[in-house]
Amino acid sequence: MRKVWLAALVILLAVLGSVPGSGIAAAAEQQVLRIGMDELPILLDPPSIEAGDQDKASVIKALYEGLVRLDKNGKPVPGVAQSWTVGEDGKTYTFKLRANAKWSNGKKLKAADFVYAWKQALTPGREAGYLYKMYYVAGAENYHTGKLKDFAKVGVKAINDSTLQVTLTGKYAYFPSLLAEPVYFPVSQEAKEAAGITNGPFQLQSRSITEIKLVKNPYYYGAATIRLSEVVLLSPLGQKWKNSTEAFVSGQVDWVGGGNTPVDLTYEAQIDEDDFTYAPYASTYYYQFNLKQKPFSNINIRKALALAIDQDEMPMAIPAYGFVPWTLFGSKAQYRAEVSDTAFDRSNTNKAKELLAKGLKQEGLSALPPFSIHVNEGKAHAAVTTMVAEQWKEKLGITATIESQKWESYLAKRLSGSYQVTRAGWTADYNDPATFLNFFSTDSADNDSGWSNKTYDQLVKQAEQTFDAAKRVQLYAKAEQLLMKEAVIIPVYNYIADILRDPRIGGVYIDYDGSIAFSRGYWK
Repeated sequence: MRKVWLAALVILLAVLGSVPGSGIAAAAEQQVLRIGMDELPILLDPPSIEAGDQDKASVIKALYEGLVRLDKNGKPVPGVAQSWTVGEDGKTYTFKLRANAKWSNGKKLKAADFVYAWKQALTPGREAGYLYKMYYVAGAENYHTGKLKDFAKVGVKAINDSTLQVTLTGKYAYFPSLLAEPVYFPVSQEAKEAAGITNGPFQLQSRSITEIKLVKNPYYYGAATIRLSEVVLLSPLGQKWKNSTEAFVSGQVDWVGGGNTPVDLTYEAQIDEDDFTYAPYASTYYYQFNLKQKPFSNINIRKALALAIDQDEMPMAIPAYGFVPWTLFGSKAQYRAEVSDTAFDRSNTNKAKELLAKGLKQEGLSALPPFSIHVNEGKAHAAVTTMVAEQWKEKLGITATIESQKWESYLAKRLSGSYQVTRAGWTADYNDPATFLNFFSTDSADNDSGWSNKTYDQLVKQAEQTFDAAKRVQLYAKAEQLLMKEAVIIPVYNYIADILRDPRIGGVYIDYDGSIAFSRGYWK
């Protein structure tokens, strides 16, 4: 899976101030939601979403729906497909489409529409974007790269109008969660332009550089559950307000935050504290050791450095003690609620000193030589890394310097393994703990830590093929415990999105990928 390096430090701030403008009351009466976005997405084609396109994902997930959708807890539930079965081989899925699944022009949505959409998405030569998420389907990667010429040999087939069969390259128990990703959404064969005909809770009524207007889709199979009649996305471009936060303060929008639009905290004096909140999304900020470089190949030295860091001493909203963040689904609830990361080793200065002495003796050292912490440029990274270095200095007498580099140089060093300790960030590719735990598998192209553990590999692989959700979570938990026990990384915090919203808004939340899930929103 592809790396997504996160460049922002998120610190929880308390805010005070005044009441937003009176325009909100009228919007509430009409069940109209106005969302401020500093820059509106341009292309609304599902396969066009790339890393960081959270605003685009927010809109596309309201306009389209796949075979499966995720509920507010991240659980995969029936979408366009009312049900599905998995063959004895664990690789063949058969989906039964809803009889009332339709396009926004009232025409029946058919299994062939998925075949058409997936073929269009995988067109050879098309920019990869998030298409690697489709490579689980047999033949998909070879078709996209041009090695396979006949799409009929790709593992997707319309058995009839209401039955779709999908064959995978292997057993992936979390495949239903992947089907909720926009790259798997259907596309109308009659649409003349992107988003001209859609199948989700909303349809596109109009758009310009300053406004995108979505209206409730009367042909959506679940239209009775959609309470908002209209969602308007507003950009400050050409407006009297210079950004979305100012628009909220002046009563022009009802929601700001999440997606790609940050809350501008220079307005904190004008914001009522009841209008401010924050929400996590599936991303973890951490530090990683290079196990191929001494003395960090020594587990006791790594453990000592990990135990000397107290995440609770840092001003983060959600300290992280494990690798898997919040918002990823487990078996019945979020994984992090079922497997608490507070059970992992916590800051312990005395134990850290003991392990450091043991590790130094094993390495024939009297003291740990000074080393550098590799980070990419940015005040946020410098601030957090300084806190980490200060804790090591204060508790263990260790000297660590900060080596800050431009993004390209930083990434090149990471990929070549030319670092001792590095700051890192990982965000979810799909809603399942596997998107994090697969990262440190021996055969993972993203694993540049130098760590390899056969037991860990076996646990992750077994979880991948275990369809019993509760048992799969147990396997995930064992794998994560081993990763933390080996002190390959030092988690620091989970990312959050600051939010401004009218407290009367319900059912709108930040999805696991940082996008705004507003389809089932309402005014209380």
